[in-house]
Amino acid sequence: MGRVKPDHSPKPPCARTMTGNKDSAKNYNTFPETMKNEQRKPLLNGIEDNANCDGNANYEDDVEFAVRSRTNPHATSDLATLMHLLKGNIGTGLLGLPLAIDHAGLALGPPLLAVMAIVCVHCMHVLVKCSKHFCRVEGVPSMDYSTVMENAIRHGPYVSLQKYSYVGKRAVDTFLMITQLGFCCVYFVFMAQNIRQVVSLYWPDAPGLRVWMVMICVPILFLSFIRQLKILAWFSIAANVATVVSLAIIFRYIIPDMDVQLTKLVANASSVPMFFGTAIYAFEGIGVILPIENEMRHPDHFPFILNIGMFMVSALYISLGVIGYLHFGDKVCGSITLNLPIREPLAQSAKVLYSFSILTGWLLQFYVPMDLLSPWIQKPERSHKKQILLDAVVRILLTIFTCACAVAIPNLGDYITLIGAFSSSMLALIFPPIIEYLTFYSPGVTDASVEPLMGKEPDEIRSLRMSKWSILKDFLIALFGFVGFVAGTIVAVKQIVIDLSKDTNEGLCSGEVPPLNYTTTVPFYNYTTPATTNITFT
Repeated sequence: MGRVKPDHSPKPPCARTMTGNKDSAKNYNTFPETMKNEQRKPLLNGIEDNANCDGNANYEDDVEFAVRSRTNPHATSDLATLMHLLKGNIGTGLLGLPLAIDHAGLALGPPLLAVMAIVCVHCMHVLVKCSKHFCRVEGVPSMDYSTVMENAIRHGPYVSLQKYSYVGKRAVDTFLMITQLGFCCVYFVFMAQNIRQVVSLYWPDAPGLRVWMVMICVPILFLSFIRQLKILAWFSIAANVATVVSLAIIFRYIIPDMDVQLTKLVANASSVPMFFGTAIYAFEGIGVILPIENEMRHPDHFPFILNIGMFMVSALYISLGVIGYLHFGDKVCGSITLNLPIREPLAQSAKVLYSFSILTGWLLQFYVPMDLLSPWIQKPERSHKKQILLDAVVRILLTIFTCACAVAIPNLGDYITLIGAFSSSMLALIFPPIIEYLTFYSPGVTDASVEPLMGKEPDEIRSLRMSKWSILKDFLIALFGFVGFVAGTIVAVKQIVIDLSKDTNEGLCSGEVPPLNYTTTVPFYNYTTPATTNITFT
């Protein structure tokens, strides 16, 4: 039997009813095994309609429904979507990957980074797939991350968990808020360090790192009031051009003089959790995947755009991480831009251009927490004037808060590792497989019980429920993320305590400019200076 064609009316053809609905109860009575175990069937709740509601076969129908339902006048084009995707993933995490390779070693780091790239991209696809499934179920054109989790629990196979669906929603919102605001904190540190290193050459009495963060906060306060992704698209295009130019300059400096002797093949086991935190932080786009896809004019194009964009991102991650580590060895900073020649104009331009790119990235990452807070800001009982005022106050307070956090811990490497291990691992590796399992798992259903009722062949019936391999895959991904979450967070917190006790916010890796007679035993920092003396910053 062929697939049922989707209804072209606004109501989705496989919208699923809630518990307690009479039709739903009739459908469940069809499956005595399910009723006896008090477990709902997320895919077979309505035999005829849900023939199109499995996780794989109906994706085209889901996006077709989304296309018909979306009427956003500010919808973004495919090119703008690709720009947002690249901008949302190419940030400070990319420049910290040479340090991540240092934490794992040259033999272990690149393969682990490649595996992590494949798993993270797969989880992005899983999240989008489940979002489209529940959009169709609920009859809405789009969903955010937390609402997908809420629906996965509420429509999931376990009755005992359904009443706690709001807990899942709040958990995702909490980690999204922590992650996105954490990214904004990192961006403050990055911009301050790089701009300070450039400007201090021409301003001998330039202020310290923390003062630079406060100074940068002022223009960001005004830019934080940009509310539409369509407006940010122009910034994203300009930022992507700046990123390409600055990365080309970085590769121009790091490709020559690569030396395997400066590296270690395998690092100590105690530093591998630091690699996990730094590497998973680099895949910082999981929080903006659904907002970007929800703003698309043609969401059916998104899977292709996601594959193309993330392939480009992953290739760049691995190449910069390996080449940067081969060039600078264990002297690499939390951002490789700080290792570039300090007094050469070309290297200075790379730092300025990438700082501009990070500024645009800050605006894109800031879009997510404001989107999360918008239901609270726009409560119906508040007048329009109060909503506008409250929105402005929240934007100002959150901007100042992220700046204050950066001022408190002005260490780029510590922030990246902590945010990556604690929150990015949850959003990128743990939540997506859980959502997929709750969405498409159908316990107690066998081919023998379904075939007479569905009138389908066994192969077609199997497509309506998860295979054992899919369940095992989700379990392994979630376990991998959980181990990294625990180990990475513990190691990152210990490192932050150590750094705070030393209060080390000066030195080359904090954007300090060395004296004119600065030399070093290895030409890590200034290619025009002969290598004769070892200088240590204190």
